[in-house]
Amino acid sequence: MTGTHLTGLGGANPLGFLAALGVQEIFAKDESQPRLWWSDDITPYAILSGGIRLERIAAKASEVFANWGNSLAVNPKQADGSKMPKGDELKLKLEDIREYIRQAAECGWSGNLASALLAEGSLDNNGAAKPSDFYFTAGQQKFLDTARKVLRAAVPEEVATGLEGPWDYESEVPSLGWDVADDRVYALRANNPSPEKKLTNPGVEALALLGLSRHPVFAGRDRTLTQGCSGKWKAGQYSWPIWDRPASPHAVKSLLAHAYDHPEVSGSRDAWYRSWGVSQIYRSPIRRTDQGGYGTFGPAEIVWSRSG
Repeated sequence: MTGTHLTGLGGANPLGFLAALGVQEIFAKDESQPRLWWSDDITPYAILSGGIRLERIAAKASEVFANWGNSLAVNPKQADGSKMPKGDELKLKLEDIREYIRQAAECGWSGNLASALLAEGSLDNNGAAKPSDFYFTAGQQKFLDTARKVLRAAVPEEVATGLEGPWDYESEVPSLGWDVADDRVYALRANNPSPEKKLTNPGVEALALLGLSRHPVFAGRDRTLTQGCSGKWKAGQYSWPIWDRPASPHAVKSLLAHAYDHPEVSGSRDAWYRSWGVSQIYRSPIRRTDQGGYGTFGPAEIVWSRSG
């Protein structure tokens, strides 16, 4: 099958996978929306239908990033228009969660991001919002402040480099933390890398932020539940499917909701995965530091394969 090969977006890295979803998301308002699938390489990479050139994707992404960056989904406001307390940290009180989700729902499709960050009625022990499992920031690094910086820095050149690869890691813009390269265990260095300035790829991270909007959250019995994630807050996991049949945005949403690794259901879905065109399911552990609570993804493993 022919298509635009996004060789920089590898499906074995949560950041690459989320960014591929984001590429499809930037065309969400177009009359004709491209289909997405993955190559059959050892490390699968994303493919987009329609023969869309990388330059067009990058230019379109830049327009969408500006729209999202100015939206209420990443700039929480109170009803009177003032800045929402603890908004950048997403540590909102119950009444502010309701206002945030209400306003985000009225600001267009970027409002889907709010539904992927907070769930009404899901609070921590201090009565503040408990966010998505993808919330990896902590301390002085605030999630929505980081998101705005990433969206501003994701100029077309950054996006095009990220789509084609290899990623250059030249930017000092803060990271949302979804790259497996952020995991210090993964680094396997002879010296301690923690004092070094972490360099990032804002083009890919901005696309991944859009991809996050396809992972809604729900109020669980003990904490917020995130689609595709399982386990505990400090010892969780994220799993995602790789498929080799061109899938529309609606089909992709269905795959994300049904094709994932979960100890209670995955063993009974073998025939379903095959019929849906799923070729592999990856899983990455979610690790959080004891001090501060910063999150990282560990290296992914294949937990289901059609050839297995």
